Amino acid sequence: MPDPIHGDCVRLEREGGLAFITLDRPQARNALDLAMGLGLRDAVRELAAAPPRVLVLRSSGAHFMVGGDVRRFDALLGESQVACTDEIGRLIDAVHEAVTGLTRLPCPVLGLAGGSVAGFGLALAMACDLLVAADDARLVLAYGAIGATPDGGASWQLPRRVGLQRALAIALLDPQLDAAQAREIGLVAEVVPAAQLAEAGLALARRLAAGPAAAQAGIKRLL
Repeated sequence: MPDPIHGDCVRLEREGGLAFITLDRPQARNALDLAMGLGLRDAVRELAAAPPRVLVLRSSGAHFMVGGDVRRFDALLGESQVACTDEIGRLIDAVHEAVTGLTRLPCPVLGLAGGSVAGFGLALAMACDLLVAADDARLVLAYGAIGATPDGGASWQLPRRVGLQRALAIALLDPQLDAAQAREIGLVAEVVPAAQLAEAGLALARRLAAGPAAAQAGIKRLL
């Protein structure tokens, strides 16, 4: 059963040696708001205290995450700049702790992403050790389009995955990459048909869970 402490928009579940974090705001295309940021942070804290053999990070609905909940931020700004600044500050603190915590988990972290993977959604996806994308996935950094610089560890992860020149091109020009293009440049490990994403992800998670835990943790530290 989902762990209720993480609210309605982030679910944490365990099945044997596997753990699952599910982003669950499908009606908002899993846009990031404060509740989701706090839920991610709390879920990662719990997993850090009792790591699973493998963590699967996934989403409900057609989209992994469209980025920040811009409508919420605009509404807040219309009410009070102080309130907007405070909420965004709390959100940034929460998601940075969550992303840092994900990268420090000793277990493999497997991301499953389809549909829109944008803004912080791409940063979060890159925090996973292995990313499997559905063939309908569309990846875009999108920060430049809103006059912002990347957050969520994206500026560190992106050049490590694709090299500095490609990272600069992606960050400065904001191209939208399909799943095949993302795999070609090293953003994703595998592309599968959208209808098979959950099944393929579970099979890979079980394969990882059957591997040597200590060696996997050591490999993560070394790489």
